[in-house]
Amino acid sequence: MTKKKSLEWLNCSEEELQTNVQKLIRSNPSAFQNAIVFLEGQMGAGKSTFARVLLSELAKNFSSQGSPTFPLVQEYSSKNGSPIYHIDLYRLKNEIELEDSGILHQIEEHDALALVEWPDLFPGAFSFWKNDSRLRLKSVMTVKIRNSLKSLDSTLRDYIIEA
Repeated sequence: MTKKKSLEWLNCSEEELQTNVQKLIRSNPSAFQNAIVFLEGQMGAGKSTFARVLLSELAKNFSSQGSPTFPLVQEYSSKNGSPIYHIDLYRLKNEIELEDSGILHQIEEHDALALVEWPDLFPGAFSFWKNDSRLRLKSVMTVKIRNSLKSLDSTLRDYIIEA
């Protein structure tokens, strides 16, 4: 198994997050093509904020629709025309609902980018994507988000990115 590469953005404001995401995309433009980005963190940690910042850079004619908690999936088109799915699994109660929703098929769609909030609610459904990099046909990135541990400012976040 390949050792995961890690990147940390600590004590990061939303403006700094925007700048860091722009640099990440410029340094590795293919990282978000045909990929899955798992967004992990507690309620209110900033998963949707990270998704919104990433979408503002990658999606064509992006206008924020907020978190897809109620519709489960919001679809966008990337600047090169491939689909981007912003998925929020928080409302799903079990893996049967996850399977019935069709979300797993969207994640597997060729050339699509899937931003998945709350994947940790369904570890069995995503273990293949997270663990076996030799067989995956997509690149996988996990972004762990938490309130900054070194600041009293509640708007600052820590982002730990593993690819």
